[in-house]
Amino acid sequence: MPVADANVFIRGKRTPFDSALTVPEVMDELESDSARRKFDFADVSVMNPSEESIEKVREKSEELNSPTSNIDEKLLALALDLNQAIVTDDKALQNLALHLEVEFEAYMTDGIDEKKRWEEYCPNCGRKVAGRCDRCGQKSTSRLV
Repeated sequence: MPVADANVFIRGKRTPFDSALTVPEVMDELESDSARRKFDFADVSVMNPSEESIEKVREKSEELNSPTSNIDEKLLALALDLNQAIVTDDKALQNLALHLEVEFEAYMTDGIDEKKRWEEYCPNCGRKVAGRCDRCGQKSTSRLV
């Protein structure tokens, strides 16, 4: 059974599986009636990952400067615990999965196939910075490199 990200229920006409696993917080992200119906129809089991796996995923996320959310990291930790693939179109989550050697399946887009890191840079002058650029004051943004 795959571990399903919220975007699988939010996007598209139907889910690519009959049953799946997810974390409790995903249910909070399903705001539309359509997404909730897809969730209910898919026979989804809700579980929490181990603290050990959550910590492992968070450490790798921090190392890569990944913009993944706490929910994304819990999903990946659950996939890690159960040795299951994660179904997501979230490129940051796919990248983190690659680094942790967790299989993933893209849902409506092409998945990534190369490990990358995120870096913060100034969108105004292009310099590698964290926070605000000391040259122009612009707030940094992230990109995959």
